[in-house]
Amino acid sequence: MKVTKSQLKQIIKEEMESSPAVLALLKDILTAVKSVDTSIDYLIAAQTGEDPLTISSLQKTMGRYRLPSRYRGDSSKEDA
Repeated sequence: MKVTKSQLKQIIKEEMESSPAVLALLKDILTAVKSVDTSIDYLIAAQTGEDPLTISSLQKTMGRYRLPSRYRGDSSKEDA
């Protein structure tokens, strides 16, 4: 039996709605991942001298391939 993408989405949606425990677990996992992401932003800030909130917002807009200012040749920041 071949399942189409839309059928698979419907099956997953029905399973998630039928099990509140699974939904609660997924919310907990998402909260933990967001916390780890914030911690990583602060570690990057400590290494680059950039503001953690700037790092977070630029990653959201430009993706993970965005380089820190010192690697982009931004002369407004001094290297330590």
